[in-house]
Amino acid sequence: MTSFIDSLVPQAVKKLIPYQSARRIGGDGRVWLNANELESSLFPGEASHNRYPDFLPQDIAKAYQAYCGTDVATVAVRGADEAIDLLIRTFCKPASDNILICSPTYAMYEFCADALAIDTLDSPLQEDFSLDVADIVNKAKLANIVFLCSPNNPTGNVIPKSDLIQVLEGTIGKSLVVVDEAYIEFEPQTSAVSLIERYPHLVVIRTLSKAFGLAAVRCGFILASQNVMQYVAKLIPPYPMPDCSSQIVLDALSDDRVSVMEDATQKLVELRNWFACELTQFDFIESVYPSSTNFILLRQKPGHQVFSVLAKDGIVTRNQNHEPALRNCVRISIGSQESMLEVITSLTRYQTELEKNQQGKQIQQSQHKETQSQLDKDHI
Repeated sequence: MTSFIDSLVPQAVKKLIPYQSARRIGGDGRVWLNANELESSLFPGEASHNRYPDFLPQDIAKAYQAYCGTDVATVAVRGADEAIDLLIRTFCKPASDNILICSPTYAMYEFCADALAIDTLDSPLQEDFSLDVADIVNKAKLANIVFLCSPNNPTGNVIPKSDLIQVLEGTIGKSLVVVDEAYIEFEPQTSAVSLIERYPHLVVIRTLSKAFGLAAVRCGFILASQNVMQYVAKLIPPYPMPDCSSQIVLDALSDDRVSVMEDATQKLVELRNWFACELTQFDFIESVYPSSTNFILLRQKPGHQVFSVLAKDGIVTRNQNHEPALRNCVRISIGSQESMLEVITSLTRYQTELEKNQQGKQIQQSQHKETQSQLDKDHI
């Protein structure tokens, strides 16, 4: 397995020496004059930010390992998007290698690949949004990385562990399998982290942007085998986490605040389920898909424009119509109860307008029939 992972890494990355930042080189001393920093803050009495932070925030990594209940190698990065970019740059050679995605899925996988002149292969999800495992395993022969998202964005469904294990078994010696678990707090029992020891070619991406409510902090994590991580670490830019962000993250990962997050997540799930049920009352909505995330995906009947209807009322949602498999679909994030009530009120108003228009047409048709009948009688 070690030689297989090594074989995926471009020679340029293997030869690369990590950037020797002042904090990485380190050293012992009383007076630090090696990083061209100001030696003291310009604003005495305030929190000082004149020194560079740790080149890799080990305290955050350890706190996240504790949160996950794992000792798998972990590194903090600037959001899950940077994790995606790092993995592609580490294990794919530009204008030569491929990645594999399962559309419809998170667009950043393909975007990062495109930016690096790396082609994207696709194994589309099946009609019920499940994986086509046999197709993935077959196409993985041509890809260095297989990206899976569970729960998936934008479809909201979880990949069954049995399907994931089939993919992992079928990709041994072929490619890395990266599972993006950005929404895992909404279905924590489905996490793949425990499989990393058994499958060293498995990599898990996490974030604090969703359930933890820290999207502005930009903190994500890569969890992987040590052999994978040794190469990723070569490309991580120095100082990936500002001190001010680090403290926010450490506070968020404390037992008390994790408990707050879990309670809030449970309440959000209850609100999501209520909202999904409310959506089923509308005649113009064809399907409301099951969700294991903090959003709902719905499919409207042809001829309707839920996205535009809500936009007119100042409610911004996500139009998924650009995805061939998601024609007439809209993704709606779960906000506060007040916000979700606004959505229901807006859609109720739209349905009322539709019913009035339909009644108007029926009256017109009835009047037309009566007029025509009278004309026929007069003609006789």
